[in-house]
Amino acid sequence: MSSITYFRLKESLLCSLFCLVSVLVLGQNLHWSDPIEQDALSGRIPQVEKEDGYLRLPSSMENQVRDAVWRLAKDDAGVYVDFTTTADRIEVAYTVSKNLSMAHMPATGVSGLDLYARSADSDQWGWIHGKYDFSDTVRYSFTGFQSDSLRQYRLYLPLYNAVTWLQIGVDKGHDLHFNTSKVSPIVVYGTSIAQGACASRPGLAWTNRLGRVMDHEVINLGFSGNGRLESELLHLIRDVDAAAFILDCIPNLSVQGEGGKENLIRLIENAVAIIREKHADVPIVFAAHSASQVDGVLNFTTTKEYDLRSEVAETTVKKLIKEGDSSLFWLSTDALDMDKESTVDYAHPNDYGMGKIAEAYQRLLLEIL
Repeated sequence: MSSITYFRLKESLLCSLFCLVSVLVLGQNLHWSDPIEQDALSGRIPQVEKEDGYLRLPSSMENQVRDAVWRLAKDDAGVYVDFTTTADRIEVAYTVSKNLSMAHMPATGVSGLDLYARSADSDQWGWIHGKYDFSDTVRYSFTGFQSDSLRQYRLYLPLYNAVTWLQIGVDKGHDLHFNTSKVSPIVVYGTSIAQGACASRPGLAWTNRLGRVMDHEVINLGFSGNGRLESELLHLIRDVDAAAFILDCIPNLSVQGEGGKENLIRLIENAVAIIREKHADVPIVFAAHSASQVDGVLNFTTTKEYDLRSEVAETTVKKLIKEGDSSLFWLSTDALDMDKESTVDYAHPNDYGMGKIAEAYQRLLLEIL
């Protein structure tokens, strides 16, 4: 056994022991369930296996994508757990591997959880707030809510942190049953905006909002600063039996410098060609930079650059539509309807801006699905 293998094995055993002790201390009167053991994670591409833990990409891709993409694939943006229980108390204990917060995004969004619920005969999701403690083992406690045997729960995982271990606890005497969606998913490949920056909590990220209102599983392949329409990822997602593909990468694709415009055109054409190899008629949606052409923002240099990206992309997509791809769509800045109050830093939406983006995609997808 090599020294590196021995170190990793030792580290894994110590982590497992730590987590076991944490569960025993946190709730001796609770029945704990592990969604990984039950293969109960949703919001990930089907190629990700149980053995991959909480990754958003299959472990086999570690050496096929850039290091930055792989690091971000460990974040659990868009990953969620659906379950039913009759319990009127739900406890969640988990550990994460990165910093709890960022300068422009709170710990509740970066590293926190979000719990939604609905009755089995309803399509309306309600929200359950929880008390949280961001210690070495993060703890969320959800209490004081109405429960019944038909209620379904959806627990969203952190947007910008990597879960390494997680347990869901309910009072002994109550069962907890995991379930997963059988509906064809909507696959989103994008940037930090798609990953969830800067929602104050996971359920408010636009991809998670869209999943609730469309009643589709939404697979979040947002990679902060690294949504670049790369062939490795496009070949991966084209193998998904998707209801629609959303390619929201324009914010990470600059047109500055020699050949910038031509490169963006080539990337868009290549992305469509790769997906069309297996999906001739499945909708593909491209979107403008959500922060382009926003009235009232006075940073003209930034505005000009974002506007130009969107203009080049829109021209390219509409050219492909005119050439015969009737299942290709463009989501314009007018449709996104962002304003000067919609972002944290003129690029990343706040909760208000996230709602605008989700509603724009919802309107378009309801027309084409």
